[in-house]
Amino acid sequence: MKYTPLDIQRREFERKFKGLDEGEVRAFLHELAAEWEEVLVENQRLREEVLDLRERNRQYQEQDRIFRETLLQAQRTKEDVLDAANREKDLLVREAQFKADEIIRDAQGHAVEIEMDLRNLKLERARFLQGLEALVLRTSRYLREEAPELFPPSDPTHRLNDADFENLDDAFRPVTRKRA
Repeated sequence: MKYTPLDIQRREFERKFKGLDEGEVRAFLHELAAEWEEVLVENQRLREEVLDLRERNRQYQEQDRIFRETLLQAQRTKEDVLDAANREKDLLVREAQFKADEIIRDAQGHAVEIEMDLRNLKLERARFLQGLEALVLRTSRYLREEAPELFPPSDPTHRLNDADFENLDDAFRPVTRKRA
């Protein structure tokens, strides 16, 4: 049973012969009612404070939950970003390796082409020199046959020297006519 301060103040007792001093009982009841009222006010204040603290605790727990979820999400995002970066890195490395291999293959192919061109040029040079030698021999025979006075028969092992070439140059120089 709950008593309010007003209940305590209004409480009536039966009167009996040789009973208690009514003024003293009334004074005690007033004191008790005042203290009881203070206790009730303090109790109400504490209840409100408890409710307020519970609400703040709930808010803190909610914030803590949100922070934890945010932290977990941030960690997941970090892992996702790192995974994506690693995948991108691996892809770039594979792509660079593929391009490097392609460049090397192209360079090797180009080197093979250059070697083939060089061989072909050497063959052409050899053919050209053989053709030139044959031309020189044919020309020499022709000149000996057509102008035997300029080219007497010689020893097949005899080689022409610079003076012989000058004589040839002089023999084939065009004759210049003087104008009158």
